[in-house]
Amino acid sequence: MPVQVTSFCFSSFHKRATAFFYNLFGELAAPALSLFFICISLGGFSNLALGSTVNQGVSVFSTYPSDSLLEACTAQQKSTEIMPAHEAFVDLCSEDAISPDSFIKELSESGEFNNLLPYGEGNDYELLIANVGAAPGKRQHHTKQFAEFTLQWRGIEIDSSAYDVGAEIGDSSSKENEAQLLVSRWLEHVRKAEIFTSQFLFDALEASNYDLALQVPDTVGGFTKLDTQLFSDPFSGAITRYTHPDFEDALVDVVVYPFLAQLSSQESEILPMQLETDLQKASATAELQRLTLSQVSPTSPYTVNDKVSGWRLGLSATSETSPTIFATTYVFRQQDKIIKVSTTFPPDFSDTIINQLIVKIEVPQESELMKKVRALLLESQN
Repeated sequence: MPVQVTSFCFSSFHKRATAFFYNLFGELAAPALSLFFICISLGGFSNLALGSTVNQGVSVFSTYPSDSLLEACTAQQKSTEIMPAHEAFVDLCSEDAISPDSFIKELSESGEFNNLLPYGEGNDYELLIANVGAAPGKRQHHTKQFAEFTLQWRGIEIDSSAYDVGAEIGDSSSKENEAQLLVSRWLEHVRKAEIFTSQFLFDALEASNYDLALQVPDTVGGFTKLDTQLFSDPFSGAITRYTHPDFEDALVDVVVYPFLAQLSSQESEILPMQLETDLQKASATAELQRLTLSQVSPTSPYTVNDKVSGWRLGLSATSETSPTIFATTYVFRQQDKIIKVSTTFPPDFSDTIINQLIVKIEVPQESELMKKVRALLLESQN
């Protein structure tokens, strides 16, 4: 039976809620730290899964060539008579024959990266570039220049590709021309393989396949599913948003993500932790915003039926001059996943919707990624 939603709590607070909670939680990147996903603008939601333009920060470093790259360079000496016997082999396969700065210049000027950080640490994505070829001033006819582009995410290799350029660009070409062509070939691969998208990252790391294995209803209590999208971090999982046809400010968000603990962990330990950090952040930000944050429903166990139970937290933010902002969040465990459901209205209205929704959700099984992570966690504890 559809749930009737009155308009008193949706009429005028949405813009304030959006601004307040966006400042509170920033980008949609860590569900365990974020309570009010639903108060982020729809534009931010639609950009969770990134396309060809690389919005993530990418650090760039020069690195040593792999054995396969050196072997490819060595092979050209064996296959053709391109060097006099008295010339040193190092002149043909010199490391960094093209200055690393030339590659960085081409990447920067490509327009593909919004946040490229040469030789800087701190980004999840790191691009390592190695190149070998004829030493400057020693280039021989028909010799090739080789380059290898290796992309890592938090130190884990997720893609590697190698390219070469040779006689097709002519003997008079400069090292800058070679760098430009090598970078352009790699960028073509980036676009075709979509290697900076969430889907590519999830697949490369063997994270859960939310597209196939996550089951959520199309409608619930008068709300209709808008979309399901992946976060840019596999440990943050996927988010599904529901909207209401009559109240544009009424939103329900379902975030599904793996918890970083052993499968033997108790729900009474895992679930409250998902809400505690949210409450701490909300309290700190409310103080900065000079808003009064109240716990309409303090963190406590929540029962749906004799088979499904979780935890619930209901908050409100008030001031003397503006309407009250409401947000209610529920957390449940299913297999190795947390299901976090957030609404823009008080518990009295959201309980019935959540009770209908949670029993229709099925999450992916434990991924290969999380099996490895949990094995490492267990090893570190022994």
